[in-house]
Amino acid sequence: MQFRKEMEYPMRTFGGNIVVTVVILIALVVARVGVAAERYTGPMIDAHGHLGASFDWDMIVKVMGRNNVSRQIVMARYYPGLADDRPGTDELALELATKYPGRFFPLVGMQRPKLIGVHKWLNPNAAVEAILNEAEAKLATGRFRGIGEVIVKHFAYSSWRHAEMENPIYSPFMQRLSQLSARFDVPIVLHMEGAPRLVKDFSRLLRENSRARYVWAHNCGRSKASVIRAMLENHPNLYCDLGCMINVGKRGYGIGWPRMEEYNALIEKNGVLFPEMREVYEAFPDRFMIGMDVAHAPGMNPKNYGRRAKRFRVLLKQLTPQTAAAFAEGNAIRIFKLDR
Repeated sequence: MQFRKEMEYPMRTFGGNIVVTVVILIALVVARVGVAAERYTGPMIDAHGHLGASFDWDMIVKVMGRNNVSRQIVMARYYPGLADDRPGTDELALELATKYPGRFFPLVGMQRPKLIGVHKWLNPNAAVEAILNEAEAKLATGRFRGIGEVIVKHFAYSSWRHAEMENPIYSPFMQRLSQLSARFDVPIVLHMEGAPRLVKDFSRLLRENSRARYVWAHNCGRSKASVIRAMLENHPNLYCDLGCMINVGKRGYGIGWPRMEEYNALIEKNGVLFPEMREVYEAFPDRFMIGMDVAHAPGMNPKNYGRRAKRFRVLLKQLTPQTAAAFAEGNAIRIFKLDR
């Protein structure tokens, strides 16, 4: 960036008039602002969306249109939120997709109160068996593009009894879901903070189910760059989304909310990608997708959705054009087979 001569300012001192050159200081400030000011301008796909019965469908379409978000992956949230934030269903997600053809693509929802309890993952009871059978039947219709969001390890952000969870990812329940993924050629989206023991068990699941595809949400469980790189190198059937990993607002995984453990990491600050994360993204340009992750109805508004979308555009601009386009749209189309 070039600066004109007028950017040298005279300052009066006790010894008289001297010219203090502030070009370097201004250059550093403007360069930093310039990085955050430039934005990716192409279309984007929201690859991590949710739906409950209190969501305003017209509002969803409105905020997507304002932000050039062409499509959204929709995962029904079966548990209630706070106040008037009613739970959703897969049937509701299908209604949304039917009303707006080509805009919304449902997954078979797995955020279900009936899945609470480690024992149910280790020894599925009748209720869990019903969920598995239902998932198989829904996938067989061809109207669902995947399974998720499966909650493995989740940090609490409310007082609901299901909010703080740790379930065994290497378990009969996950093996059954993996078989469905392979059989119907659809991905499983899972939420799992990157606790080392769980990452090790996840590696085992990935190896044993090489025909299944997994999308590890929130930048691979908010893991550190070295962990993400190793997992992607070792497991070609693993993908990641960046659901709400932007460093904006007062609530969101990208600001360290609701808490951070030693194994967690962020991807950016003040609109600038951390170098180690950017290196991983460029090393694996075909493995990541963006996502706004608006999980509750009150958050589906122009301000909240807009600032998330705008920050993603700032971050995408810091990648090579090819990688940015893949993150923004191309990878989601391929991973979820949206073009079929």
